[in-house]
This record gives sequence, C-alpha cells and structure tokens, in this order.
Amino acid sequence: MVDVRRADLHAHSIYSDGSLAPAALVRLICESGISGLALTDHDTIGGLPEAVEEGNRLGIEIISGVELSAILGEERIHLLAYGFDAQDTALNAHFELCRLRRYERARQIIKRLTTLQLLVDADTVLRQHAPGRLHIAEALVRSGHVSTVREAFDRLLGHDQPAYVAAPAISAPEAIALVHAAGGYCVLAHPGHHTSQDLLKSLAGAGLDGLETIHPSHDDSLTAYYRQIAREMNLLETAGSDFHNLEHAARLGRYAAPWPWLTRLQVVRTLRVQQ
Repeated sequence: MVDVRRADLHAHSIYSDGSLAPAALVRLICESGISGLALTDHDTIGGLPEAVEEGNRLGIEIISGVELSAILGEERIHLLAYGFDAQDTALNAHFELCRLRRYERARQIIKRLTTLQLLVDADTVLRQHAPGRLHIAEALVRSGHVSTVREAFDRLLGHDQPAYVAAPAISAPEAIALVHAAGGYCVLAHPGHHTSQDLLKSLAGAGLDGLETIHPSHDDSLTAYYRQIAREMNLLETAGSDFHNLEHAARLGRYAAPWPWLTRLQVVRTLRVQQ
C-alpha cells in the first residue's frame, strides 16, 4: 500500500521570525491534513519541546529541525538540518552562541537607527525569543518611521542599507560536521536561479546530504532542475512551505514532502524523542 502521508520540512515559529507559537503551528499543520512537521527556526530549537508536546496530543510527527546560517567562501547560505539529537552538547552550545550574537546584532542595528534619529522601542524588540531584523522592522512601523515592513528593509535594514548589520554565521563545512556529529542530516535550503554548480559541488564535498527541491520560490522548471541535480549528485530531496505567518497558510500541503523522503532521510526513527 502506498503511504500517502506528507510532512512539511520547513516552517518557522515565534522562536525565530514566525508569527505563530509552535503549538499553534502544529494545530494548523494538523488542520491542513499534513502528518509531520520539522520546525526549522533560525539557529534555535527553543520551540521544539512545545511542538513535540502538541504533536503528541494531535498525532502529528515532529522531526527535530533547524535552519542554520552559514558561509561558504563569500556566499551566505542557509542549511536545513534534520533528525539530529536535540540534546547534543556541541550543537546546543552553537545555538546558545547564536542566541547571544542575535541579541548583540539587534543592539547594533538599533544603535545605527538611533544615530539616524530613528528611535524604536528597543525593549519590545529585545524581549523576542530571537530578535532579528523582522522585529526591528515591525518596531519601525509602530514608531511611524516607515509604512510597511518591506519599506523598512528596502530603506534601512536590507543589504547595503544604512542600518544593516550582517548576521553571524559559521562556515558551511563546520555546520555540516556539527549536524553530522549530532546524528543529523544537512540540506541546502531553497537553492535558487543563481546557485552555482561550484557551490553545490563544494557543499557536496563537505558532506551535504540533500537539496530542498520543492519550495514556494521554485517554479516548475526550477523544481525539475534541482530534482535532476539531486539525482545526478546522489543527494536526498526535501520539501517545505517555509511558513512564517498566516499569509502563508495556503502553502501548507502544496509544498509538503512525500513520506518516503523522510524514510530515506532516516529521520522517522528520531521522531517524538525530544521530550
């Protein structure tokens, strides 16, 4: 019998730049008819226990997941990690370092805005689980300095803008080795039109396990292209909605991974253990 279950392997909660608490996200996943979820907040697994508790209650399989910020050469990339031991000491030490660096980055951005005479409510920003540019953009909107979050990024917070501060990141080979040491798997998140063959080969040489071949930013031709690349390079495939807020609710189910992909990733064996 064909296993028709599916899993969303890329979603964010309030523990990074999402708008829903982990339990609320799991409930939405359940309502969408999806059987599994990897909560992949940026550089943190703080929301995992809450997601597991709600997943257990609703019968939704929760996979240990995270989206890691990394650098390869001059290029900044994101790596999705799955199936790792959520209690791993070295991995959790990295997450704690990322947490401290996020707060420091947020303070630096707020300081730059203050220099530009754009005051925001710093206390509200720094009360977030993992304060980032999105939270600062929202504070700029509340303060009346910009009309929209997009304007905040376009005028102030985006690359090459006056309040931009680069996010801290480790090298991609280090990130992959860290995840492998914790028993997990590393996948390149949302490769795009400009992702080079050289970058893919370098990541594969560093031990990359797979590609996110199905993502909302991919049209049919790009999906087909990366599925072919995955086959040629003997890489695993993943899929996810990259959910951040209720505006993305329509994505749920459209970008879910077939259950056999999880079996090939060997992450099913780690489900439900992060209590």
